Amino acid sequence: MSDLRLNLFGLYEKALPAYLSWEERLSFAKYAGYDFVEMSIDETDERLGRVCSIGSEKSDIVNAVLKTGVPVLTMCLSGNRRYPIGSKDEEIRTKGIDIIKGAIKLSVEIGIRVVQLAGYDEYYNPSDDITRELFERSLRECVGCAEKYGVMLAIETMDTNLCGSIASIMRFINNINSPWLSVYPDIGNLSSRKVNIDEDFQSGKDHIVVIHLKDTRENEFRRVGFGEGIVDFAQFFKLLSDMDYRGPFVVEMWSDDDLVSIPHVKKAKEFLLEKLEEAITQSFKSAK
Repeated sequence: MSDLRLNLFGLYEKALPAYLSWEERLSFAKYAGYDFVEMSIDETDERLGRVCSIGSEKSDIVNAVLKTGVPVLTMCLSGNRRYPIGSKDEEIRTKGIDIIKGAIKLSVEIGIRVVQLAGYDEYYNPSDDITRELFERSLRECVGCAEKYGVMLAIETMDTNLCGSIASIMRFINNINSPWLSVYPDIGNLSSRKVNIDEDFQSGKDHIVVIHLKDTRENEFRRVGFGEGIVDFAQFFKLLSDMDYRGPFVVEMWSDDDLVSIPHVKKAKEFLLEKLEEAITQSFKSAK
C-alpha cells in the first residue's frame, strides 16, 4: 500500500493560458502546487510545429525549467486525431507516424519522459478492421523509434472502443511486447464510459505509467468541474493505494486563455488532496 501524497502531480499545459511564456507557465504551475507540467501537442499547426521546429522554443523551455525548477515531464500528443496512424490514406498515416517520431526526438531534447498517444486508428473517418490493422502496424514502427531513444510511449484510454479501456490497450501491449509501450489511463474517460474501474486497472496494473485526473459525466468527456461529475476520486485513490501505484498524476483542465484559470487549477489540486485524505481514512478503517 502506497501513500499517494508522495506521488508527483502535474498540470496539463492547456489548463493555463496559451499566451504565457514557458517561464510564466511553469511558475504559475509551481505557485498552484504542481510538481511538473505536461506539454500539449494538439491538432493546431502551432503546436504540431513543435515536433519539427528548430526554433527558439526548445531553448526557452529548457531555460525555463532550469530557472523555475519545474520540469516538463510528460507530453499529451493528441495531434494524431488530425493525422491518425490507422488512416487508409498513406500520406496521412505517414504524417502521423512522423509526428510521433518527432515527438520522441523532442522529448529527448527537453527532458520529457512519457509521450501519451491518442488511441485512435481513425478519428474523423470510420474505423474498421483495416484501420485497426494499420494502427497496430504503425504503432509497432513508432515503438521501434521509442526504443532507440529510450522514451516511453503510453496509450491513453479514449472515448472510443479501440482503446476505450486499459484491457483493450493491453492487446496492443501484449502483441508488440516492448518495455517502451505502456498505458496512460484517463479516469474521467473510463468513468464516463461506465468501465468497471477496479477490474480494468487490475488488467494492466503492471503497465500503468501516468494517470490523467479529470471529472466527467456519462458521454461528457471535457470541461466538467472537479466535484461536479461522476468520478469517485476517493474510491479511485484507495484503489491505487491498494495497488501500490507510485507513478505521476496529471490534472487535465482547459483555460480558454483566461487568467482566472490560475486560481481554478489551485483549487483543483486542493480538491484532489482532500479526496486523497478521504482515501487514506477509508484504508485505515478497512485495515482495523
